[in-house]
Amino acid sequence: MVELEKVQQLLAMACPKEIEEITPDKHLISDLEMDSFGLMEVVMAFEDEFGIEIPDRDLRLLDTVEDVLLYLEDKTETGHMPVQAF
Repeated sequence: MVELEKVQQLLAMACPKEIEEITPDKHLISDLEMDSFGLMEVVMAFEDEFGIEIPDRDLRLLDTVEDVLLYLEDKTETGHMPVQAF
């Protein structure tokens, strides 16, 4: 199980917000003020921490902290993301 606290810690290293401000409803770019460099930094941290690979094409799926939690939860359980219907 992916814990919110761990995700908050990793995100806090790459954005200018305090951990308390990093809640599931926050958008990575507009609310947490992450830039492309910060996003890539945190993706590498997620990969190292959870022992997964996050392909560049999956970055579009990570809009909010909740999206990150759900994505990481799925990747650590199944090893891949399901195809999403559009």
